[in-house]
Amino acid sequence: MKSIRSGRELLNQLKLENIQFYEVRARLYAGFGEAPSDSSLPSDAAASGGGSDENSEQRWKFLVQLDIRNVNLRAQLEIRGPDARYNIDAAVFYSSSDDFQVARESLEEFLNRAAMLAIYPFIREALHESARKIGASPPLLGMFDAESIQIDLTDSDEEPRKN
Repeated sequence: MKSIRSGRELLNQLKLENIQFYEVRARLYAGFGEAPSDSSLPSDAAASGGGSDENSEQRWKFLVQLDIRNVNLRAQLEIRGPDARYNIDAAVFYSSSDDFQVARESLEEFLNRAAMLAIYPFIREALHESARKIGASPPLLGMFDAESIQIDLTDSDEEPRKN
């Protein structure tokens, strides 16, 4: 079994197999006055990372699967714009032809520097396309900013660390 010592080494070990969506949802509030109170996205849990629109509240959740031949990252985004609410849930799957083991720090480096960069454009496109379909103004989800949204595996719930 190969021992992986860095995120770069893990990237070289793995092959991107698939990107899978689990949920793409948009709910329009237009025509009914103010947006209804939404307790599932409290303001104290909102993050404004990733180059987001100042008028948008967003929350990221990450789920990670790891075994001796696979690394999978599932990213779930809840975001509320001025006239709609969105949920985007997608995963990126990587595999290796050889068994490996990887340290937590190297896995975090890979997830933050490679896996998020692979999946983020798909999430952004799904957000904008779902807004277009319901006639809403899409919240701006700009380029991924690894300094503001990070996967930290030391947290038990695997929520992103917000700087």
